[in-house]
Amino acid sequence: MVDDKQKGSSLINLLIPPKIKEVKISEVLPCLTSSERIRVVGTTNEKLDDLLPAIYLYLPQATYNKQSESMSFMFEEHLITIFGAGKITVTNLRDREEAENILRYVKELLNRASIYVNRHGKPSPELIGSKTKLSPLEINNFLPKKDCGECGVSTCYGFAIKLATGENSPRDCPYLSSEKFVELQKKIHVIQI
Repeated sequence: MVDDKQKGSSLINLLIPPKIKEVKISEVLPCLTSSERIRVVGTTNEKLDDLLPAIYLYLPQATYNKQSESMSFMFEEHLITIFGAGKITVTNLRDREEAENILRYVKELLNRASIYVNRHGKPSPELIGSKTKLSPLEINNFLPKKDCGECGVSTCYGFAIKLATGENSPRDCPYLSSEKFVELQKKIHVIQI
């Protein structure tokens, strides 16, 4: 079954062909933190350095290193690092299937960043330098603190953590007022991709 997000993604891909067509797993290695887990190295034939600033500005807790042309972020307990040369590393994976799913997510993120860069150009150094880190505690201050679970997370603080890692969107909270939504969206995502 195709959900609305996949339909929208397919339509965009028809209008604007994706820059990143494939991310291949080039290495499967033991995870450094658990003998029961793996880490992978994925590669793409495309250079990614022009996309890193856009992803950095979109993901609230991402870190960006201009000197090494790399950026890192956490997603679902996995440390993901994307290198400008086209290498992607992912840690703390159960198996190859989970690795492939995470790399598909990264590929989609890269293609959304590519659309942003094509439309708006590469983000300016001033915009990159203006990004401030927003902690889950700060995000939680915007939330209604109902702990209802309707967003898919049992507590508002848990939801704030998912917002900080980019796993959820403010629109997932049915009780967030429109004013708080707009304010939180601007604080979480410096840009929208």
